[in-house]
Amino acid sequence: MGSRIRFTKAKQVFETYPELSEKVALPTADPTPQEYAQSLLQGTEPTSSLTFFAHALPKREAVWWGTKCVTGLDDKRSAEDEAVLELVENWVREGDEEARVAVHNAVEDMNGNSPSLWIGRAASWSGGSLSPNPDYRVDMPPHLTAVGVNVAMQVAIGSLGPKARTDALETCISAGLSFAEGGVMPVVHVKGQDVT
Repeated sequence: MGSRIRFTKAKQVFETYPELSEKVALPTADPTPQEYAQSLLQGTEPTSSLTFFAHALPKREAVWWGTKCVTGLDDKRSAEDEAVLELVENWVREGDEEARVAVHNAVEDMNGNSPSLWIGRAASWSGGSLSPNPDYRVDMPPHLTAVGVNVAMQVAIGSLGPKARTDALETCISAGLSFAEGGVMPVVHVKGQDVT
């Protein structure tokens, strides 16, 4: 299988999602998305690699990547979180509107800031309408899925202790790059996760 990333150059990601440049520096050269994600990881704002890569992957693949990272990093999930993750995995596999609506309904009234909730929002925002009024459709902005994936991963990594954060960030990007190149999405786990 070839690359799951539809862009051949990092600049194309910024052209497709102009609002991304408000959070991530534009590349000065002409790297591939994979090369740019790695260079961001090694730069002064390494978490921007997550933000960029969440936009570089197609929506379903980005949600799957985020789900696997969140599942591996957040070991304090509630039963409600587990139910959302199960619905999200079903949406990733089925990819249909019925599965997306099921995720939307599950997260619509949830409160809090859990990584699982944000992954649910990411899947929910992959289609449908922003307006709750069925007679007034407002298409979902195309960048919202990436925003949800990014927030989920930032929250999951941010909940770790300082020593584990760098390892978690590197592990998630490495897993995402492997997945993007056609591999199976590996299980993400960080040794010695500390939450202090």
